[in-house]
Amino acid sequence: MNVVSPGPVTTPGSRAFSDAMGAPPDLFAKEVPLGRYGSPEDLAEVVALLASDRGRWMTGGIINVDGGMTAR
Repeated sequence: MNVVSPGPVTTPGSRAFSDAMGAPPDLFAKEVPLGRYGSPEDLAEVVALLASDRGRWMTGGIINVDGGMTAR
């Protein structure tokens, strides 16, 4: 089994939360080493890899999909 560990991801829910709090949606994006929040598609690409034959030899991993936040 593998685990995908996401960083901050822009979704309709996260945008609604930012709006409700009166904060710009990208307030903390500068904290992400790659300079932006992730997208659902960023996560989907990794999940698709793990579910495909290309990921068949990957087991027991925690895959950080967080724009480099855990590497800081």
